[in-house]
Amino acid sequence: MSEMTVLELFREEHFQGSTISIIYDAYSSAWQIPLVILKYAIDNGYFGVISNYNMPLRAFMRKGRATGIDMEEALKEGRMAIIDLFGTRYHSREELPNVFYLDKVEPETLNPKIERIYQGPLKEKISSMPTLRVVYTLDGVSMFLGEESTLKLLNQTLAYRGSQLPNSTLILALNSDVVSKRFVAWVAGISDYVIKANSRFGRDGLREYLYLIFAPYEEFEPTAYSFKVTGEKGIEKLKVKKISP
Repeated sequence: MSEMTVLELFREEHFQGSTISIIYDAYSSAWQIPLVILKYAIDNGYFGVISNYNMPLRAFMRKGRATGIDMEEALKEGRMAIIDLFGTRYHSREELPNVFYLDKVEPETLNPKIERIYQGPLKEKISSMPTLRVVYTLDGVSMFLGEESTLKLLNQTLAYRGSQLPNSTLILALNSDVVSKRFVAWVAGISDYVIKANSRFGRDGLREYLYLIFAPYEEFEPTAYSFKVTGEKGIEKLKVKKISP
């Protein structure tokens, strides 16, 4: 069985409008998958929006460059936007186009404030282009707000998307080592695509495996793949090879 790119796990006709969960462990390279998908999407006519909960914006941009996406250039060109919740919480702000901050981050008002950004400065973009939204990361949200509040906000997000952004694609990045099994189970249960990545250390070093657990088409069968990061660029950077069934 030949290698293929991670993007080939998705069917184009089921990609737009889907909720995609990328679930990985502490040592997995699968944290790169949402950013590689973002790079591909904004290069192919999508408008990308990232909600950053994990790290200072400049550090996040360095992660982006490691996966082949120049976020600063994409921001300046109007191909993507970043809602910087980390910067909001810790008062670390960058003066860059299409980077947005809130006055504060609290569960009671978080989603309405984000919705105002979508319906205000981003309205023209999201109404004229397919939109890819990335929550980076969902465990980062839980560290800010707690698991119960995060799940409630996620349900609100899905309801809002269903009524206001029905054709947008939502990617949820989740480090399963940070949150409870109950949290992971809930996230998997509300997703159209569920990808689980595991890393294992052995005598020959680190090996990674990727499992496509669910996809939204009738003939779908859960499938296991070997997973690796290559020295190539773009969508060729992350490769999988089928090992079952």
